[in-house]
Amino acid sequence: MFGKRAKARVASWHKWLGLVLTVPLLGWMASSAAMMLMTMNAPNGLAGSYTLNPYNSVDVRLDEATVAPDAVLRRAAAEHGLERVYWLRLQSRGPHLWYVVKPTPYAAAMVFDARTGARLDPLSDELLAVTANEALLGSRFQGLEHATEYNRYYAADRVPAVRARVGGAQPATLILSRDEGRTLRRLNAASGQFEWWYRTFHVNQYSDHLALWTTLLYACALGVIALAIFGYQLFWWRRPAVATALAPSRARSAGPFRARNLHRKLGAAVGGVLVVQLVVGIYLWLCLGPLEDPFRGKSSFSTDWRGGFAASQPLADAGTVLRQVAASLPADSAGARPVQAIEWRRLGNQDAWLVMPRKDEPPRVFSAATGRPLAALSPTLAGAIAREEVIGKPDFFYVAVAPQLWMDLNRPVPTYRFRFNDPWHTDVYVAQGTGEVVQRRPYFWRLFDPFLAVHMFAFTGVKPLDAALLALVQLTMLGVLATGWRLQFPGSSRRRTAVAVGAPPTVAAADATARAEPEDVLRGVSA
Repeated sequence: MFGKRAKARVASWHKWLGLVLTVPLLGWMASSAAMMLMTMNAPNGLAGSYTLNPYNSVDVRLDEATVAPDAVLRRAAAEHGLERVYWLRLQSRGPHLWYVVKPTPYAAAMVFDARTGARLDPLSDELLAVTANEALLGSRFQGLEHATEYNRYYAADRVPAVRARVGGAQPATLILSRDEGRTLRRLNAASGQFEWWYRTFHVNQYSDHLALWTTLLYACALGVIALAIFGYQLFWWRRPAVATALAPSRARSAGPFRARNLHRKLGAAVGGVLVVQLVVGIYLWLCLGPLEDPFRGKSSFSTDWRGGFAASQPLADAGTVLRQVAASLPADSAGARPVQAIEWRRLGNQDAWLVMPRKDEPPRVFSAATGRPLAALSPTLAGAIAREEVIGKPDFFYVAVAPQLWMDLNRPVPTYRFRFNDPWHTDVYVAQGTGEVVQRRPYFWRLFDPFLAVHMFAFTGVKPLDAALLALVQLTMLGVLATGWRLQFPGSSRRRTAVAVGAPPTVAAADATARAEPEDVLRGVSA
């Protein structure tokens, strides 16, 4: 079926692909080993384990705000045409007191000084430094650099942000949004190194030119898959030839033949694993790269959101809110430490106040009409609130109660899980207390976890055992690469050994045999 020329071409392609793709293969192997070692003792994964600062460093009382909340909304409506608002929050950061206006669930926020009414966003480096200084317990701001960030909570493709470095008890890099200083990510030393290895060597993304680098990445991956397929084809063609060629004991001891035999066996053992890992990796990067918007749930954002409350609606000021809810707050919030934030929000068919006695805990929810605490939202009401935020406002059904990590608090919060009948069949996770959409997962995210487990060699759930399995596969792959290069560049140690069974060949025949390619040596039996 395959002639000598076809087999020679396959052998040549296999050789050159192996030589050219050695560098990306080594990069993938080194980065996967480094990333596994970094996550060996990371119980909370890349999110890290942090203790948030529960209180502002300066005890600023929220009722010191001299600008009323409804006055802020009237200004936002007059200057920016806002008709409805998702929520309005009054909060303290250091000695500052400001209002944050969220026009829609996925728009950039507007920030106003609560004492003067001046517009503050995008926040200056000074205000972002104050925000970073207040973020983690026992940590102090050291410096920042400008950046942009992809984030699932914003409709914008890239969010203006800064990378703020903090030192002290919890050294970290905080990625803060420019609009309100919201913490988009927290990176400790391990997660920062993980990101560097991942982007530089694992997915080879050296800039924001996603299409260019993804094309090169996939070209390398498909080349390695072709390399493995060609290797298996050669293994199949040459199985009787190698047995015949290696029959004499002196041939078996020859360096090139030992390397070739080892290359065949190791390649046959690891080639299938390599192909599976590359196919899975192609799918994973397709989700995290070219299809990141639908993967993160952004494609399910409603384009005609009409929730929230009217910008013209009168609102109780901070002093009124604090007086009405004081009896229901913890003792330290009523006296020793002031409340950290108040949020005005619409929950279903009623107005609510979300009061945060501490910054590291979910807010306490009160009825704006009575000042009494509200129970957790029912699944029906939570689903109706989330429906306003899903494209097309489709039908949905309740799935389960499922805790989800909320980056704002760096902790899991109880949520309801709903499945919507939008084009992506999105699972939406809604916080039971506040109605906030914490997470969106389209249908192909639900396939992601098992593929990720395969790619991370998380087969047993015992990290040392999984790491040992990865090490075994990588050592085998290193053996394949080493013997492949040994065959192409044998050096002066290559023995001029006869292959044919029988009488020793002449010097000229031995030289010709030593210079021949593998397919020439075995041509008589592999044709």
